[in-house]
Amino acid sequence: MERAGPYSQSPAKASIAESGIRLPHLAGMAAELRQVLAAHALRGCEHVIEIGGAGLPITGFLTHRPASVTVVDPKIPAFADETLNGAPCRVRHIAAKLQQVDLAPSAGRLGLVLLGLSLKPYGSAPALGDELLALARRAEVLVIDYALTLERALGQIAPLLAVRDEPATIDVELKLNDPALAEAGFDRRRFLVFDRG
Repeated sequence: MERAGPYSQSPAKASIAESGIRLPHLAGMAAELRQVLAAHALRGCEHVIEIGGAGLPITGFLTHRPASVTVVDPKIPAFADETLNGAPCRVRHIAAKLQQVDLAPSAGRLGLVLLGLSLKPYGSAPALGDELLALARRAEVLVIDYALTLERALGQIAPLLAVRDEPATIDVELKLNDPALAEAGFDRRRFLVFDRG
């Protein structure tokens, strides 16, 4: 079986998967499981938007051929390309806070990814603004991962869940046996996928 995502990439695509600042507790293989699971859930999405992902964006893990991929994180190196997985795709990694970017997605099946949920306010703009909640409501596929001990994430998950009418397709607790994750207190996680089919 061929390995997917950044594990069997050309050097150019591998650099997409590994671009940015990888926090020490997210540098191990166990932490990458979240991207692998998210990429699997997003296979049918024409447009993918990830909020966060500076050190390990979803881009390098996608195995299908979306029309666009946008990753927004203030710590990600800016990046643009017009192909992904050998097909036309508008790829943009935007080095900015979420509140600074207009994320009006094109028509089509949208996937929204929030791995490591831990949004921060920006100036007077709240961490969870109306635009992000509207995007979470509109997304055909919504993928969320967060550490069960991170207070900021625990305060943000309820408003995100409230915008979805359907129950989660996947709702699992993960224990990632990675020493760096355990030391940071982020080894116990919840991984959610909402998919309207």
